[in-house]
Amino acid sequence: MSRIAVEHRGAYGLVDEAGETRAALDAAVRDAVQSPLDYPTVGDWVIRSLEPRHDRRVVITDLLERTSLLCRRAAGPRARPQLVAANADVLAIVTTPAGGSEAAVDDAASAGHRIEWYLTAAFTGRARPVIVVNKIDTVSSAECDATIDALRHRLGAAAPDVPILSTSAVDGRGLDELGALAADGVTVALSGPSGVGKSSLANRLAGADVVPVAPLSPDGRGRHTTVRRQLIAVGGAGGGTLVDTPGLQDLIPWGGDLGLRPSSSIGDGLALVFSEIAELAHNCRFADCTHTAEPDCAVKTAVETGDLPAERLSTYLELVADTQTHGAFGSGGGPS
Repeated sequence: MSRIAVEHRGAYGLVDEAGETRAALDAAVRDAVQSPLDYPTVGDWVIRSLEPRHDRRVVITDLLERTSLLCRRAAGPRARPQLVAANADVLAIVTTPAGGSEAAVDDAASAGHRIEWYLTAAFTGRARPVIVVNKIDTVSSAECDATIDALRHRLGAAAPDVPILSTSAVDGRGLDELGALAADGVTVALSGPSGVGKSSLANRLAGADVVPVAPLSPDGRGRHTTVRRQLIAVGGAGGGTLVDTPGLQDLIPWGGDLGLRPSSSIGDGLALVFSEIAELAHNCRFADCTHTAEPDCAVKTAVETGDLPAERLSTYLELVADTQTHGAFGSGGGPS
């Protein structure tokens, strides 16, 4: 049994007890593909041939059942799934602290909105979410605390059950707590927008420069450097695995069937992230209330009375509208 460590064009890098090897997808497996979700991705466990068969490469003959799947709607007008990582136990959602400027306040609001989407994708795909506020060396302790407080306020009922870690890849603060997540064989996927320091964190935890890191831009922000997803071993023999992912400004969850067993739907993820809306909805006049134009909507009433922040309902409705466009998608087409 091998694990996919990296995807190449038309090939996969595998790791197992024998070391690293390059593999192609067996023709029979490729012919059986019904959707992009049927292709292997980073983090998948697979069965491979022992001897080279295709273009002097070993071939992947079977894709094993996944325990979790992080999947987003791919960018572009056509609704299609894009796999982020398979079999990740934890999704570490990396963000940065806000400073005290007006622009920083806007950045904090945008980060809260983005994290709600990431949390929904994590819960839907059965990964345990953790929020990582990185680059705390760039702000004061008060500004870092204010960022965490703002996130907890924004995330409402979902926040108490989601740990929030503070880290710095520069001075090492918080790295022990982050590294502890990837102990005893656990797989942690690092995800977030470009420039938040995911690759720097991965390098510090791996103890080597395994992922290229670009210098800061003139305005002090990080640059986009990671161009592909890859597995990184951390913690030695008793450690686990990181999945470093390219920067994703928005991880809009895929609303279709992820193929997990037992099944997990986008509705399950939304109910966990927006649990206060799910609870209020029980008091709406209509069981299928959309919380938009119906009379006697308990959710809209809560917004009007100030019991529910308007931005929470706005994000919820945006996610619902977007995931409803995730209908059937064409078969074939190659991995995303």
